[in-house]
This record gives sequence, structure tokens and C-alpha cells, in this order.
Amino acid sequence: MSRATRRIVVAHLAERGMNPAEIAAELGVSRDTVRRDLAEAPPPAPAPEPEPAPPVAAGLLLPEHPQLADDLATLTAAFDARPEYAARFAIHQEAQRVRAWQARTAPATA
Repeated sequence: MSRATRRIVVAHLAERGMNPAEIAAELGVSRDTVRRDLAEAPPPAPAPEPEPAPPVAAGLLLPEHPQLADDLATLTAAFDARPEYAARFAIHQEAQRVRAWQARTAPATA
């Protein structure tokens, strides 16, 4: 194993919680070699940032759920509208139904 490869392996094993003696035994090298590799190892590369998910509807963040995506596609096609307009329409319609239900079930005031 090359020195560069060994340094990568040593750094990885150290990140996983192994101490230098355990790493040395695992790789068949001395503890001093492991300590030197750890001391000379370049800092780990930053984790790549995840790519943002493509918006389903501009200005509307929806959880990734197959049924929700299918429902939005159905509404978008049915109304020949942009996804955000279809979502806005569906939300508005449901809010009107809830308001009507609340008005029917609200206790009468004297």
C-alpha cells in the first residue's frame, strides 16, 4: 500500500474511533507510523453540499412523497396550470370547505 493510500486509510480508521495502536495492528505498521500519518494527514475534505431538490412549485416547499407528487401532477394537468397555481387552488378549495364546516359546527352564540 502506498504512503498516500495508507494515510487515507489511517485517517478513515481514526474517524471511526480506532486508536493508533488498533490502527497499527490492523495495517501491520508501527504505532509511530500511524501517529506520523495522523499528524501529517491533510485536513479532511469538506463534505459535498447536497444539490437542492428541484422545486415542485415555485415558492412552495413540499415534502418528497410519491402520492403528493402524483396528486400535484394530476391537478396541474387538469387545470392546465403551473404547479404553484394548481397547489394554490387546491389549498384554497380545501380551506373554504373547512371554513364552511367550522361555521356549521360552531356553537350558537346567544
